[in-house]
Amino acid sequence: MPAVNPRITITLKPQTYAALQRMSALAGNSMSSIVGELLEQSQPVFDRMVRLLEAAAKIKDSAQDEKDRIAKSLEDAQQNLERQLGLSLDWMDERSAPILEAAEKLDRRAGRAERDAQPRARAARPAKRATPISNRGVTPSPKRASQAKTQQENPATKKARKARNGQV
Repeated sequence: MPAVNPRITITLKPQTYAALQRMSALAGNSMSSIVGELLEQSQPVFDRMVRLLEAAAKIKDSAQDEKDRIAKSLEDAQQNLERQLGLSLDWMDERSAPILEAAEKLDRRAGRAERDAQPRARAARPAKRATPISNRGVTPSPKRASQAKTQQENPATKKARKARNGQV
């Protein structure tokens, strides 16, 4: 079934797309409905621009002075709109400051709690012990094993062993 409203495809810069995606998630609306609402609110501006462009197309063949005057007029209108947009953004920043400050305080508290918990987690870990000799991968040869035994024997035990073997 065809859609009641016409559809278009738009291409956005990655940062614009990311902001729109975050706004959509936070507002609980689809990205297309947010863009549609923004454009609907801008409808009067679009209508005026269309009328100006149509008028410019009609007088396309008029004198250069007229074109320059129109271009200057359009530039002034654009600067005026940009100033108003800047004022609107300033007003929005002022009104949203308490919300942003509260969120920042919560972030700081969460970070502080995280930092406070980290030293406790480290202290709870048992100290590392040295690797036992049996795990070091060194296997004594039979000759080394007998040398190690003779070096470890006390002198009385050594003397008794030699006496048994007839080496005294």
